[in-house]
Amino acid sequence: MKKFYCVTSSVDDYGRCTAAITAECEADTKPESKFTSTNRKDIYSDWFDSLSEAREFAKSAREV
Repeated sequence: MKKFYCVTSSVDDYGRCTAAITAECEADTKPESKFTSTNRKDIYSDWFDSLSEAREFAKSAREV
């Protein structure tokens, strides 16, 4: 089993972005990334193989 990390990010209608590591799990295969759109924002859940990769993605998403 391998550990995977989820970064949840959201972008509102004004272009503001938030992102954070919100979950981790142990599994044989990486969970599928997801996308949801609401009236006010788009929400993304992206899974990564390593904690450092997830941290870097969250940091770069907040800097947009």
